[in-house]
Amino acid sequence: MADFHLLRPWWLLTLIPIVVLAVIAWRNGGQQTGWSRLLPTHLKPLLLPESAGRAARWPLLFVNAALAVTALALAGPTWQRLPQPVFQLQAGSVVIMDMSLSVYSTDLAPNRLTQMRYKATDLVRDKLDGEIGLIAYAGDAFTISPLTGDGGNLTNLIRALSPDIMPTPGSYPIRALNLADQLLQDTGYPQGDIYWFTDGIDSRDQQDINDFLNRTQHRLSVLAVGTEEGAPITLPDGRLLRDASNNVVIPQLQPGALQTLAARSGGRYSEIRSDQQDLEYLSNQPPLQREGEASAMQAGDQWQDQGPWLIPIIMLLLLPLARRGALPVFVCFVLSSSLWLPAHANEREPLSWQDKLWQTPYQQTDQALRAGDNERAAQIAEDAWQRGTANYRAGNYDQALVDFSQLDSAEGFYNQGNTLMQMERYDEAKNAYAAALERRPNWPQAQDNMDLAEQLAEQQQQQSEDNQQGDSQNNNSQNQQGEQGEQQSGEQQQSESEQNDQQAGQQEQQQQEQESTEQSTESEQQQVAPEGEQEKPLQSEFGDASEEELQQQMQQWLNRIEDDPAVLLRNKMRYEAQQRRRQSPPPGVEKQW
Repeated sequence: MADFHLLRPWWLLTLIPIVVLAVIAWRNGGQQTGWSRLLPTHLKPLLLPESAGRAARWPLLFVNAALAVTALALAGPTWQRLPQPVFQLQAGSVVIMDMSLSVYSTDLAPNRLTQMRYKATDLVRDKLDGEIGLIAYAGDAFTISPLTGDGGNLTNLIRALSPDIMPTPGSYPIRALNLADQLLQDTGYPQGDIYWFTDGIDSRDQQDINDFLNRTQHRLSVLAVGTEEGAPITLPDGRLLRDASNNVVIPQLQPGALQTLAARSGGRYSEIRSDQQDLEYLSNQPPLQREGEASAMQAGDQWQDQGPWLIPIIMLLLLPLARRGALPVFVCFVLSSSLWLPAHANEREPLSWQDKLWQTPYQQTDQALRAGDNERAAQIAEDAWQRGTANYRAGNYDQALVDFSQLDSAEGFYNQGNTLMQMERYDEAKNAYAAALERRPNWPQAQDNMDLAEQLAEQQQQQSEDNQQGDSQNNNSQNQQGEQGEQQSGEQQQSESEQNDQQAGQQEQQQQEQESTEQSTESEQQQVAPEGEQEKPLQSEFGDASEEELQQQMQQWLNRIEDDPAVLLRNKMRYEAQQRRRQSPPPGVEKQW
């Protein structure tokens, strides 16, 4: 009974009038007969028996007890969760994300890359079933994650994706589609869903993608991230991307080709929206195959209402009133109330109409924010501003940024910048503050924050450049050492081999001497030690202190390991690009955005 609670505890307030009415009725119970009103007081004890007054009170007791049990039933006592059957669909999906430089375009606030990350995170976390894989591409395509049954683990990888970590610039979507087909085929899905997040393709890529759709059975769904008007590409260092003629590049979304490709494969096409309808439309498709397995019954978030089990007790308490004719009316009341009692209640449902009788959702959210209950405020808020504020205070910066992005105002962009600063994405925060200053020019707080974001972005870029220089110096030193090793003469190699032979002979002699000394010491210990102590392990001279020092050194060594997903992904893709050893750059390199 540790989980015992009430689903609707406010119904217990009805016990107050029930108790008051019970006390009043008990006091007046003996004066309800007609003769008690007509007879004088000194004749009542002689003419009226005392049992008549007590008999008039007992029905009131049963009625009030039945009312109290009814209030408890309406409060919804529960202590058990409802089991929910889970059917694991055997389906494979791959999410492909376009990481070309064009995703830095600012026609979507703060840029296309940010909105693409949010949509991809929501898709893999909440919308897709089965196993999900992740691929990113620019001038070349790379597997970020193989197919996995836990889509929530892909969110950290999606946040780390950006064009900066791609080893080859450009746009080469056909290589990503081929890689997605390979992932699905290797995992055993000849038919699978491919969700493609992109801001456009070239006409030369359309023929290759058509050939891909003809020779595969996969369903391609496209989410177009961008606008037909387009906007300049603002690089992380603040510069605008220019072409060979020194003209500012303005990538524009051309939905016709993408829409045709999606329809040809049986998939769906949608342009990005500020709500969830685009993802609902893309993911709400019948599965390509309905094979799966039913897992065991699992307890969900719904609680079983045990209130209806109290109805027999109410009926038993009302049984003495059957001969008085009051039972049918009350039985109808109990049955009608039990009909609208829900069998279970979900604690995560939004505000019901009963909750909105006395306060609007805005007022209740404001009250929750003032009380510091940010989780509840984010749950019941219907206003994007309040919901973003609640998520920001609760530390849910990803969701807060999505909420603030729905506000096309100076305050909305200002709060987007604050959220991006918390996420250490200073370049995007600088752009958000700039958008806020465009709508409200003389705003000192926004100007100060933009200057701070610019400084932090420069420091971040400087650190990344230092890391890259360190990596390049290490590679150069390794290459120089390799070249020097190749230029050594045969005489030096021969002398080194002779020295190595001599060292090996000396090491063998030392090992033989050590083995002989160890055998002698062991024999001496066996002779000196008693029989009961021969099997005891030897202890260190330093005791536990040496173990603690070893643990501290191990922890320091682990702390030096790079755990940034972006850095790890960048190194992984660089290594794969070097292993492929292409003789010529892929066609996607010709297009730098």
